[in-house]
Amino acid sequence: MSVLVTGGRGYLGRYVVDGLVQRGHSVVDYNRDLGPGPRHELHVPVLGELGDIPRLLTIVKEHDVERVVHTAAQSHPDVSLEMPLATVESNVTGTCCVLEAARLSGIRRVVVFSSECAYGHTPPGSVPESTPLQPRTPYGVTKAATEMLGGSYNECFEMDVIALRVSEVYGPGQIMPEVVRDAIRAAVRGEVFRLPHGRDQKLQLVHVADVAQATLAACFVEAHASPVFNVTGGIQPTLGEVLDLLAELVPGAVFDVGPGDIGGDRQGLFEINAARRELGYEPQVGLKGGLRDYVDWLRQAEF
Repeated sequence: MSVLVTGGRGYLGRYVVDGLVQRGHSVVDYNRDLGPGPRHELHVPVLGELGDIPRLLTIVKEHDVERVVHTAAQSHPDVSLEMPLATVESNVTGTCCVLEAARLSGIRRVVVFSSECAYGHTPPGSVPESTPLQPRTPYGVTKAATEMLGGSYNECFEMDVIALRVSEVYGPGQIMPEVVRDAIRAAVRGEVFRLPHGRDQKLQLVHVADVAQATLAACFVEAHASPVFNVTGGIQPTLGEVLDLLAELVPGAVFDVGPGDIGGDRQGLFEINAARRELGYEPQVGLKGGLRDYVDWLRQAEF
């Protein structure tokens, strides 16, 4: 099968591209910037903008694309505070262009990405997908809009758009600021990691490899009842607990982090029963093993 992946050079996109190739699928890797050549004979890098629907239509036709995985986005809530308009243009208008190109091409299955930020604050207790969305940042609003756009294309045009509501992603290759990455980078460089407060902050972590696993499942699942799935690691450690594990993995590491929260949304543990039941999703990367591998990676790599 031929699958178009937008943003295949990005953080999650690279994992998705590699996973598809490993399964024997042809991947059209659609990015706005030129980059390295193909990593495999089934990998076809293509240059293009999300807003260029004629270009998308041409690429889909040339490569007989049957499904789309749309990872391209402005992917950080803090950046959205500095560039709200650009975030909306990228995440909402860009998504609508991809959905429209899929509709015009007769492609039904499109996988799009929402975020924990779409929820905003949640009531105490576990968080099923039925929890109302009350986003608090421009980024969160764009992710709620992404879900709603997908739902409207399903309703109005009989498409089959699946939205994955992903929690905080960690693991090798993360370029954007992220507290676990930043703590590990400081530790392996022999630097003190300092925050005035945050040890009590709950982190809804999921390893990037597990998100890729859920993405592939959503791309190929035959039948499903829900159009939206929580995707997380099934754990919610505090930052302090993560730092304690890192102190074991990096002897001599110094973490000077005060009590309290970092800020952001207050959320309970996400339920992933629907993803387990309908997508066959099960997190594979345990926290300590994931942190150990990440430490090893960042000893050798910048990100």
